Amino acid sequence: MRSLKVSILIAFPCLIFGTFTFSAADMLENNFELSTENQLSENFNPKINDFWEKNSQSKRFMGADNKEIYTVAIKTGNSKAIVISQGRNESTLKYKEVAYDLSRQGYDLYLIDHRGQGFSERLGGDKYRGHVTQFQNYVDDFNLYVMSLDLQKNYQQRYLLSHSMGGTITALYLEQYPHPFQASVFVSPMFSINLGGIPTSIAKIITYSSAEICSWFSDQACYIFFGGAYQHKTFAENEVTSSELRFYSAQHTFIQDPETQLGSPTMRWVSESISATEQAVANASKISVPVLIIQAGADTVVTRDGQTGFSDKVTFCKNNNLLNISGAKHEILLESDRYRVPALSAALHFFEKSQQGKITCTK
Repeated sequence: MRSLKVSILIAFPCLIFGTFTFSAADMLENNFELSTENQLSENFNPKINDFWEKNSQSKRFMGADNKEIYTVAIKTGNSKAIVISQGRNESTLKYKEVAYDLSRQGYDLYLIDHRGQGFSERLGGDKYRGHVTQFQNYVDDFNLYVMSLDLQKNYQQRYLLSHSMGGTITALYLEQYPHPFQASVFVSPMFSINLGGIPTSIAKIITYSSAEICSWFSDQACYIFFGGAYQHKTFAENEVTSSELRFYSAQHTFIQDPETQLGSPTMRWVSESISATEQAVANASKISVPVLIIQAGADTVVTRDGQTGFSDKVTFCKNNNLLNISGAKHEILLESDRYRVPALSAALHFFEKSQQGKITCTK
């Protein structure tokens, strides 16, 4: 999918929804002692990999339409928990460093490979097509997963952390289902997709029509134009992070576990995702927990329009925030320290404020 550069948001204070910009020129503080690039190799590092091997517990369950969904739990006896909802083409393995950092802050963690990617059951006719029949299936899967965890019984504090497509899933879940969560952080959420200048209405018509026509002639879902099966990328080819070490750590997971490799999205995935982003923004006022949106200033995958539209509508809680990380690319959680540390620190501060009763939800 072709993309355009995204201009940097100029922050302004807002009475209900606080908006802030963090610049890479600002002083970098790492009060949470998060993992840094000087501690990493091109395969995370031995300490992170050892942590994952010792603590990650995998499990599968049957999601909507009886599709098999893969999950990972990291339980080290904490009274706080974070459920992570990942983006498109992201497996649980990609979150090793994130899980390591969050576990050290006293959180048990729960991760899910959304249907059609990671170790979960593949769709669309072969293992490489990034496909979904209905975006709502992601949401229903997520609800089934959360219900299976019985979080209210096991944890005093319960939070959501999501990235990109996972943000759309999380938003729709919070809008539609009763849930046990007390706050939610959205990182580079997919509330509007960068369509390369094509108007959204036209893109919906093209992708929906193409998906329908393709289904007349083939049992396999059609890739987007110029899309195809998984191809290994070099750092120079990527547009999602400026951290070479974190980029290759993520790429290493695809090499080490080829089962997690995924190709381009299908026409159906794009069509369904566009509609899902519109629905998430339109119904944002139904979300009744504090939210923090962390926006990547140099994102070329999703656009800020949907994120700011979403923030304008999430008015139930007085303590919501929109934080723009100026210069950061789409995958902030895999970005260089100067972007990743302030973003993840902001998320942890937000959760801490919730635990201290400093953020509440009243209209």
